[in-house]
Amino acid sequence: MWFSIGKDGPQGGILTPTVFITYHADMPDFLSWCSSHFFADDLTAILAGQIGVKYTQQCLDLEKKLKLFFDQLEYYSRLTVQPINYSKTEGIWSARAIGSAPFEIESGENKINWIKEFKYLGYWISSKLGWGNMIKRSMLKIRQRLAMITHLDFLVKRLFR
Repeated sequence: MWFSIGKDGPQGGILTPTVFITYHADMPDFLSWCSSHFFADDLTAILAGQIGVKYTQQCLDLEKKLKLFFDQLEYYSRLTVQPINYSKTEGIWSARAIGSAPFEIESGENKINWIKEFKYLGYWISSKLGWGNMIKRSMLKIRQRLAMITHLDFLVKRLFR
């Protein structure tokens, strides 16, 4: 009996992330020179520049590392028949120096966008790695929920007068 196999697994369950992580268990060995982290079907990689050299030299070094990273990731994705979703691929530049990344990232014909912040596992990570955005967003949520509770309290009191 033959049946077709789709590319997607059921969402919200434990099976799909477990199979994904198990299938890609060798990726940290393949990309051993950078720090890579899996969560469900997401990959986060951290690359660092050289310490103790001029900023321009660090930028050149990081540009080379990023090119190598994307070349190896593309090769790995072809070996495992697991395409990279470039529409969800982003980079964040973090440095003590003021300004954004002084170069562009490309993987093949795909341009990778630099962003200032992103949400990962419930935490907002900014390019300066500070807690300010996380605290502001948490305070906004608290204020919104307090306003909802106050409004609900008002409605209940009005309803049962």
